[in-house]
Parts: sequence; C-alpha cells; structure tokens
Amino acid sequence: MKTLFIQNARKKESNDIINQFRKEKQFKFRNNKIRQKLSELPININKFILDMERFDGTLKKYPEDFIVEEITSEETVLEVGKEIGFKDVETWHGSFIHFTVEKTNWNTMDALKQIVKATKTKRKNFGFAGTKDKFAVTTQRFGCFGIKKEQLENIKIKDIVIRDVQKSNKKLRMGDLWGNKFTIKIRDLDLSKKEIERISNLKLDYVLNYYGIQRFGLVRPITHIVGKFIYERDFESAFYTYCGTPINETGDSLEARQLVDMGEFKKALKLFNRNHDYEKRLIQQYLKYKDFKMAFTALPPQLNSMFVNAYQAYLFNEMINKRFDYGFDVKEGDILEDNTPTGTLIGYDTKFSGGIQGEIEREIFERENLDLKKFKIEDFGNFYGTRRKLVTPIYDFKSSFDDNIFELSFKLERGNYATIVTREFTGNLS
Repeated sequence: MKTLFIQNARKKESNDIINQFRKEKQFKFRNNKIRQKLSELPININKFILDMERFDGTLKKYPEDFIVEEITSEETVLEVGKEIGFKDVETWHGSFIHFTVEKTNWNTMDALKQIVKATKTKRKNFGFAGTKDKFAVTTQRFGCFGIKKEQLENIKIKDIVIRDVQKSNKKLRMGDLWGNKFTIKIRDLDLSKKEIERISNLKLDYVLNYYGIQRFGLVRPITHIVGKFIYERDFESAFYTYCGTPINETGDSLEARQLVDMGEFKKALKLFNRNHDYEKRLIQQYLKYKDFKMAFTALPPQLNSMFVNAYQAYLFNEMINKRFDYGFDVKEGDILEDNTPTGTLIGYDTKFSGGIQGEIEREIFERENLDLKKFKIEDFGNFYGTRRKLVTPIYDFKSSFDDNIFELSFKLERGNYATIVTREFTGNLS
C-alpha cells in the first residue's frame, strides 16, 4: 500500500512537471507571437506640417485643461457651464429621448455604464454620437429608447450633469455630430519672449489626419494588435493580448497580466481592480464557456468593433506616412472629398485609388497579406471600406500666451483628433 502511494505521488509529481513544462512552452510561443506583432505594427505618427522647433509643456495637468464641447449635426456647440434644466418635453413627439451629458474625468463608456445603472435601463437602449476621453471636461449628446424624463431628473452621479432633455423620433447613432470644439491649455512652459512671439504668429490651417494615440491605447497601445488577431480569427491571441501582455504597468495590474499570460486566470481575477472591468468580463466569460471567441461576447459590441477599427486606423496612418513625401496636393488618380485627397480604410468593399495613392494603398494591402472578404467577421460585424481625408482643415484656430500657459482653441470635424493638433507644437502624442 505504501509502495502504491509513493508510485502515485511520483506519477502526480511527474504529471505536474510535464503540465508546467507544457504551460511554459505555450506561454513562450504565444508571448513571442504577440511580441512579434507589437514590433511589426508600431504606432508611427511621426510627420509634421509645421516646420518649427517644438517646445516642452504639460498637457492635461488638470481635466479643465482639456475641454471638449460636442458640435451637433445642426452645428450647435454644446457649451460647458450652460444653465442646467430639464425642458418640458411632454408635448413633443417621438419614442426617443435625447439629452446632453456634461462630465469631468469620465470617459463615454464608463459614464454610460453609470447612467444605465442609475436609470435601471438596458444598455442596448442607449446610443451616443461620439466617444470622449476621460481626463477632460466634455459635453456630448446621448439618446435612449424607453426612458422617462423623471429617470434622468433623479440621477446623481459625481462630476456628471444631465441637461437639455428633448423627445425625438430619431435614434441617436455614432457619427450623428458635426465635430467638436476644443479649448486646450499647455502648462509649465519655459520660453523666451522671442520664442513666444514666434509661436504666437504661427497659423495652422490644416493637419495630417492621423488617428490619434487614443485609438490605439494611451498606456497600452495594443488595440490595433487585438484587432489584427480578430481579423485573423486568432481569438486566443486577441484574448491574451488584451488581458495579458503587460506594458508600462506596475503593482497588481502588472502581476495580474503576468498571471493571465501563464494561464492563471482565477488568480488574475483577484488582482484586477474596477478599472479593469473589461478584462474581468473576458476572463469570466472564458472560464464559463472555455472558448476564446465566446469570451468576447461579454464585451459591448462597440468595443469589439473598435478593435478591428483600430487595425484599420493603423493601416490608414501608414498611408499618410507614405504619401507625405509626395505631398497632399491633388494628383492624378486621387479620390477626393471636398477637393482633398483621401485614403482608404481597408474593408470588405474597398475600392483603391489610382495613381500614386493607389500604389501606396495596394502596397500596404499586400504587405499585410489581406483578404477583403475577411473583414466580414461573424459576431463582430462587417467592416466596410470607407475613405478618409489625408489632411483635415482646422476651423476658428486661435492661440494665446498668458503666465507661461499656451492656450489653443479650434474646431475639428468628427473623427479628428485634437492631440494631432497639439503635437504640432509639442511633438507629444498625449
């Protein structure tokens, strides 16, 4: 009996060693695969319009230093600090209610989660025209089906104010806005009077229409990597890239991602905090179904779409870099929008340009070994091939200096990034 016990113990120990070896081998293979993608797909936002010596400064020292006021489709600016009040909507018609949300230090998705919770309404009933970053003061329109104004009136969420409630017969969809007005302060400057005078005289009429670093991730720029894996139907690597793969992290967050990389999901769940809600959802869904693709069904559909959209955005930014040396004046074969050359966001129905722009688009398409049909992804969506201006105009640009603070004010059309404007002066992406 004792001999049998020892044999079983040795067998178990041997199996544990084999399993650990397999786990480490799988980890090394998977980690190398993900790291290779990271090295192959760097965020190259490196060209400038202004020919100047850039200066150091602090952007977003306080949320109030970055004000984003949404501009509606009717070109109405939703101004910060306007009188708050709920309009009488009883005599208006429509099944939807639209309302303005003014928020400080809240991103769109987190604010929406709190509003859904406070109103006890289904998430799918809500829509919004555009997403806004967290560390800022922002205004934007939300819409909801099947909600009463009383449910909105009773909401009390720190640093969130709801106003301008209106009935509508129209569902509010992503893209239902003209653009945004930005008021930005860059602090802690150390410039001479001559430098201040030089910068004050600069006029910026347009910028390269890069997708900003926010599209890829400020701290962990991996969103486009996740999107590339989803496009390739490699949902396992997409899962590990999003939940594991620590970059620029410390403490519990670093340890949690390391545990994910080693397959220790239950231990990782205990270390991820409330700021990692989506990672926790993915892991819990995987533990329930043991299926990496199924795990992504735990995320909001918009987030799953954003992964593939980020990969499309990465490819578009590469087109800007390659077109830069040829200039952005109209050339033979260009497909124009408002008399401005465009590049393609590669998708299932992409039509390539002619001329030099067409050569650039096909070069990137072939380098990535893409298949247009694969941009129709079951359970994730059909990602079609739109076009986007390679450069974009800046409206109502103003700048001023006061007490070592450089303030910028300007308007951009929807889908364009203010940090692409500020980087023309500071060189920084965030």
